[in-house]
Amino acid sequence: MISTKLQNKQIQSLIKIGKKIGVALFWVLLWAVAAWWVDSSLVLPSPLDTLKGIITLSGDFKFFVSIGVTLLRVFGGVTISVALGLVLGLIGGLNKPFYEIMNPFVSIIKSLPVVSVIILINLWIASGVVPLVVTFLICFPVTWTNVVQGVHATDDNLLQMAKVYNVSQQRIIRDIYIPAVKPYAVSALMNAIGLGWKVTVTAEVLANALPSVGMNLYYSKIYLETDLLFSWTFVIVMCSYIIEKVTLYIIERNKRKGADQCQLS
Repeated sequence: MISTKLQNKQIQSLIKIGKKIGVALFWVLLWAVAAWWVDSSLVLPSPLDTLKGIITLSGDFKFFVSIGVTLLRVFGGVTISVALGLVLGLIGGLNKPFYEIMNPFVSIIKSLPVVSVIILINLWIASGVVPLVVTFLICFPVTWTNVVQGVHATDDNLLQMAKVYNVSQQRIIRDIYIPAVKPYAVSALMNAIGLGWKVTVTAEVLANALPSVGMNLYYSKIYLETDLLFSWTFVIVMCSYIIEKVTLYIIERNKRKGADQCQLS
């Protein structure tokens, strides 16, 4: 019986993988047909030209240096924004005066165009640090807003019960608010990762930050190397996809560990 269930799960997982591969192949085929119809690699390179471009780029050590530096900027900006957003968002959700002080700053940052933020920051600090700072500024409001919403959405019945039994504020935060905020924090993290990539690469281009993926994109456009432009774009998409999937895997694994520990206790 157990082996039959395992076989069914394996079959279902294989079907899901097959569907994803089928969808990917459909879009690659559509891309290849469009490239064949345009018949100009300068306008629209084929998937094969893009793959050749990736192979050419990977033969140069600077390719990996550029990816590594851009990854550091993305991770640095997202990590700082999420860490500060969690702490300050929790304080803002619990303390109304602090929320009223922070809210105008967050609202202004959210309403500013990314380009304006990049240009302003580039006036004040070195170009190599601009992408990291801009990524932090753009991703911070996302985390802060989500965490504040999580605090405000906490079950009032639990808070009233804690008040009746004179539970300390420290335990209320640890055992009631933080679990309530977790789903909002996870959502903020995933949004910050996706947004962080876009903002970092854009900031690298506008701030002339070297070495970087963004500047390689820019140079490919300047020198009309459309195949390399598509290759760098594909690299960005794949890096973002892998990071997102790894993050989701870590989150799901921690959830399973927490559930197992609850069952044991």
